[in-house]
Amino acid sequence: MIEARAVTFRYPGETDPTLHGVSVSVEAGEVVGVVGPNGSGKSTLGRLLKGLLLPNEGSVSIDGLDTGEHGLEVRRRVGLVFQNPNSQIVNAVVEHEVAFGPENLGLPQAEVRARVDEALRAVGLAGRELAECHSLSMADKQRVAVAAVLAMQPGHLILDEATAWLEPSARWHLLDTILQWARSCRAGLVLITHRMDEAQICSRLYGMLDGKIEVEGSPQEILADPPTRARLALALPESLVLTSELRAAGLPVPQNASIDVVAEAICES
Repeated sequence: MIEARAVTFRYPGETDPTLHGVSVSVEAGEVVGVVGPNGSGKSTLGRLLKGLLLPNEGSVSIDGLDTGEHGLEVRRRVGLVFQNPNSQIVNAVVEHEVAFGPENLGLPQAEVRARVDEALRAVGLAGRELAECHSLSMADKQRVAVAAVLAMQPGHLILDEATAWLEPSARWHLLDTILQWARSCRAGLVLITHRMDEAQICSRLYGMLDGKIEVEGSPQEILADPPTRARLALALPESLVLTSELRAAGLPVPQNASIDVVAEAICES
């Protein structure tokens, strides 16, 4: 379980805190989203949950381990994928990058090889093992960054705008892969995102504004409330726009229905 309790954090040299009394929790196997405008503190929260930053007040714990007391173990248990893969990739060759984490865990070479192959296959980079990371597109670099984290087999995963460089079809394929992985090992998944279509796959959302939790609730509750969307600068997902227009036209489409459900309703009408 991931748990932050009344966390306040201030960057060195800053007078005002970036986070003020933030409390969040993510159960094993749960998918939780963090949304809000730029500068609201989402990425800082992700780094605190990973143990890369320590709170000035309050506490963060992972599976009962305080990040201030068990930093190394926490960082082993929590994977974090950044928005910019150039901030994360440290090796020249793809397979070396993906193997870097498992090797540092002291795993046997056969286990490292198996994890590398499985992770690259999952993100669609099988056969690119010997490619040079610097020559890859930003989208493929992002796949390498995700594969490197999956190869560590963390107990929890934080995605900080990790699909920003991917086209929609590739983005959903990668997200599906990550969701399947999370379900298979009951990993807690934190999705920090500006994309409200992605936010809809979460069971709960935390909406952040000015370093505070402004609202918590299901995606349906938060996205269906115009004042909340306006405060948090959240765009209405295209699927919600479509269902609203179809319902206004008299078609029996459930509110917040998926595109597949909408298509079935149209075919039956």
